[in-house]
Amino acid sequence: MTKPPTARRVTHGISLLILLLLLGFAGPAQAGEIAERKILGFSPDGRYFAFEQFGVQDGSGFPYADIFVIDTSTDEWVKGSPFRVLLKDERAQPVGARKKALARAGNLLRKLKISEQGRLLASNPPSELSADPYRVEVNVSQIAVGAPDRRSFTLEETVLANPRCATFTGEPIKGFRLTTLSRDGARIVLHNDTSIPKSRGCPLRYALSDIVVFEPGAGRRIFAILVSVYALGFEGPDRRFLAITRALN
Repeated sequence: MTKPPTARRVTHGISLLILLLLLGFAGPAQAGEIAERKILGFSPDGRYFAFEQFGVQDGSGFPYADIFVIDTSTDEWVKGSPFRVLLKDERAQPVGARKKALARAGNLLRKLKISEQGRLLASNPPSELSADPYRVEVNVSQIAVGAPDRRSFTLEETVLANPRCATFTGEPIKGFRLTTLSRDGARIVLHNDTSIPKSRGCPLRYALSDIVVFEPGAGRRIFAILVSVYALGFEGPDRRFLAITRALN
């Protein structure tokens, strides 16, 4: 099932693209900025999932924090989300931006009862050089003995024409397809880009970041797959995150 482009969870700022154009930026440099992430959790019924990304912008040196709240039944942002904070002061610290973002998102997080952490099945930080950024296989079961309950996720990059981004770089602009397999081996498409939303900036590559599962009961399993998005930045590709959510048995 193809997700609409509005479901994507990444911000890169159109103002940054305008700045790059004014500076005559022709392509990515050698260094960029790597956002960090924190899993805020699920609602008790698994209907909602929330996570945070934060860091310091390259170029400006301004700290930022974004909180995303997602309806796992539709894989769309909940109304009012995301909550974004940018402190336009290079002397400020990310902790200040994070506090402000949490204050803005607090009412919604409390209303939806975001409190259940779920289980982290896999994680691939950018410092991990041996991991496969495009495929991960996990054991969903918590049982220590017996055959593992295997599930794999595969990410495939796709080149998409994007005149807006072509203004800033000659590199291919990419979307992605995310798939998994059903218990009988059938391929399930969790996400398939047909265009690049403006909120994602100009993505150059992707990587699987985290696989989180929450089991609210009655045999249900809600997965949140975090994807690292490396998009054109001021000093090189910057990493941000998006999440794909789905109930899978």
